[in-house]
Amino acid sequence: MGRRAPRLRAFKSLDLPRKLDVPRVDRASGHGEARAAVVSAAGLYVVGALLTATAGLLPHVSSPAGVAAVALTAVLTAAVLLVAARRWHGGLLLAWVADLWGVVLTALLCAASGGTRSPFALTYLFAIGHAAAFQPPARLALVALASVAGFFAPLVYGHASSTFGAVAGVGMVLALLGGGVVHYALNRVRDQRRLLELLINATFQLDHSLDPADTLRLIAGTAVPGLADLCVIDLTEGQGGLGSTVAACSDPAVAAAIERMRRESPLDTSGAHAVARAVERNEPSIIDDLRDAVEGKRLDHSEEYRRFVQAAGYRSAAVFPMLARGRTHGAISFLHAARRGRFRRHQLAVLEDLSGRAAMALDNARLYADRARVAGTLRRSLMPASLPVIPGVELASFFRPMGAGDEVGGDFFDVFRDVRGFWLVVGDVCGKGAEAAALTGFLRHTAMAYAREATSPARVLSQVNQAMLEQDFGDRFATALLARIEARQAGVEARIACAGHPPALLVRATGEVEQAGEGGTLLGVFRDPVIRECAVMLAEGDVLTLYTDGLPDAHAPGRTVTAAEMIHALARSSPCDSQGAIDTLVELVEPDGARDDIAILSAQVTAPPVAEDEGPSKRELLSSADLGAHVGARRV
Repeated sequence: MGRRAPRLRAFKSLDLPRKLDVPRVDRASGHGEARAAVVSAAGLYVVGALLTATAGLLPHVSSPAGVAAVALTAVLTAAVLLVAARRWHGGLLLAWVADLWGVVLTALLCAASGGTRSPFALTYLFAIGHAAAFQPPARLALVALASVAGFFAPLVYGHASSTFGAVAGVGMVLALLGGGVVHYALNRVRDQRRLLELLINATFQLDHSLDPADTLRLIAGTAVPGLADLCVIDLTEGQGGLGSTVAACSDPAVAAAIERMRRESPLDTSGAHAVARAVERNEPSIIDDLRDAVEGKRLDHSEEYRRFVQAAGYRSAAVFPMLARGRTHGAISFLHAARRGRFRRHQLAVLEDLSGRAAMALDNARLYADRARVAGTLRRSLMPASLPVIPGVELASFFRPMGAGDEVGGDFFDVFRDVRGFWLVVGDVCGKGAEAAALTGFLRHTAMAYAREATSPARVLSQVNQAMLEQDFGDRFATALLARIEARQAGVEARIACAGHPPALLVRATGEVEQAGEGGTLLGVFRDPVIRECAVMLAEGDVLTLYTDGLPDAHAPGRTVTAAEMIHALARSSPCDSQGAIDTLVELVEPDGARDDIAILSAQVTAPPVAEDEGPSKRELLSSADLGAHVGARRV
């Protein structure tokens, strides 16, 4: 860390900062402090007016009328300030003007009550003390200068006396002590408040995104310009070597130049570079003077970088490891310009705390990204990679995961063929996560296996129910809709069975819409489920659409999409193909905020059927000369 670097762990026990490079007090102060400044100024005017009442008891009052006029003016000024404070006008600027106006009134009061012999000269301390409590240094200096000028103004028309000298001495001592101590103490309180606001804002910003790339930018931006003029994050990758770099600066060109130099001249983690020490040893490094040849080498990783840092005027640097959950994600470097000097102890404590928060935010973002990637891979394994090509039938599908899609849900769909027809299935398993995914895979593949040996959808679902009960799925249950499509001489027959699932929607080529299927019993609950089967005939142009309950319950309990709404929407839009039916249903759901996964599977008969005795290929569902459109599974 270097011989001048203090023990950083001890910094956290110290008081928070003396002064950070932050906006001026009147910009950073809240309405409460500004109002307090105006109200307290009004109170001082009231006190001053009361003090003038003692002028009649004092000797050497040359102008009682002048004293009375000053008192009346002080009362009126207090009233104006109170009205302004009540209406939230003025702020610290109004309080500063009130301080200067008080200096003028005090000068007039002293002139009317004896000049150099006036006992009211000490009231100048009111203005100085008030400015010290609320105003930034520049304004305090102006108030103090005006007070000194007003205090010594009587020397122009009067002779100095021993009393005047004593008052001057006492006044100067009180002004220096009172004004300096009050100003220093209150500014420390303000700096603590600003630092707390900075950390709160940084924490909020770091938790705002779970995307690793966005999180890196947010991390770098939280320190600039409040705590540093430049922030550089070097990430580890692979076997611990350094990879990508993200920089933040008030000047975007500087940040871009830093990132380019890191790409062109990668850091060597085996060297004595401060970043290498942070990554390899988890040791922070403090460099007080980058202009020093020996100290500067601890941060330089190339000749171009060294010249760049010197030309930009950076004075000091602090490098911390980004350590979270026992893993080092990289190093974060903070640089100060020459105008700020070196980092002070309270700033180092804040930077170390911010580095830890940043590392945890990045680790959370990476964990979330890994979780979402695993969830996506698992979800894809539970869905068909693409829909099969079935002559004379157009297939389309839609799937939208809940929220950001980082959790594996239980909704699924599938299409598979047998020797005489094909099957459509949609289902929903209760719950989310790995357990729900395991049951989803089991349900999908078990239904497929039983369907290849049967022709009745109700029989297949009963067998799936028995298989679920024989396995240990805990209290989980499922719903499913299974449809078998087969060509008949009268048309295409769809035999549909529901197990606790919403019925399918059938859009006729004539524009009529109806439901197909009856509720039935949930799967995995009862040994003797009630699963009814119905048959409907499909003509050319008819569209059969299956969906999971994530569609009607997308915004429940606030709003539920009823079956009547879906039927009305389909009847109004009269979809001409399977994709059109899906689009119509999806429009009923708001794009964001769905509370459950949504899966939709749609099939349209696009060619007339071929009866079993009308052609040589009795195993085909439809004529092989009629080629159906192939629509891959579409996921949003």
